[in-house]
Amino acid sequence: ILCSRPCNPTGNIITDDELKSLISLAKSHDIPLIVDSAYAPPFPNLVYSQMTPLFDEHLIHCVSLSKAGLPGERVAFAIGHEKYISAIEPFYSNAGIHSSRFGQAIAARALTSDRLATISEQVIKPFYGNKLELFRKAMHEHMPEKLAWYLHKVEGSLFAWLWVNHEKMNDLEMYQKLKAESLIVVPGSTFFPGLRASWPHKSQCLRISMTASDEDIVAATKALGTVLSKL
Repeated sequence: ILCSRPCNPTGNIITDDELKSLISLAKSHDIPLIVDSAYAPPFPNLVYSQMTPLFDEHLIHCVSLSKAGLPGERVAFAIGHEKYISAIEPFYSNAGIHSSRFGQAIAARALTSDRLATISEQVIKPFYGNKLELFRKAMHEHMPEKLAWYLHKVEGSLFAWLWVNHEKMNDLEMYQKLKAESLIVVPGSTFFPGLRASWPHKSQCLRISMTASDEDIVAATKALGTVLSKL
């Protein structure tokens, strides 16, 4: 069983009770539950609601430092029972040949000094939190008044998940139109793999990253408003 917590792309956080239910399900089938913890505590700690890290012999946490100040270095680690980690170790030692030693050296110093968790809490978390709030306010200012649109409540991560409830909304077509306005988003339908049922909602959503400057984020909302007003 695999899931992300906080969730990519919506920013939702699986509750403690929901995660416990998944752990019980994994136990009943004697399989691992793998949790992508790329945005979770202790780093980068991009969490804006209640979230308790849970541990169990069937649970594997996969933690990345890419969002904690080391983008591109591909430094990460897994926390889990020895029987799973011992199986992952030889696989990854072959898959990660010639990984950056410089990045690993930086990560080792950051971890041993205990500063990474502090930087995540005091710098990285508010940095993205402020951008998400700026985006939310700018959207209310620049989106068409008569258009039914919704932003998923951001409980964690660094994304905004936009739902445009309009019969003519098509995420793939909207991607091309927004790209022509120098705005790159991720079409929401790419996050519904294996869903065979015809569900209009999956083509009505966009994932928007908050990694841009404040000026570009505001400009993005203006572009969204302009293009979506033509639906």
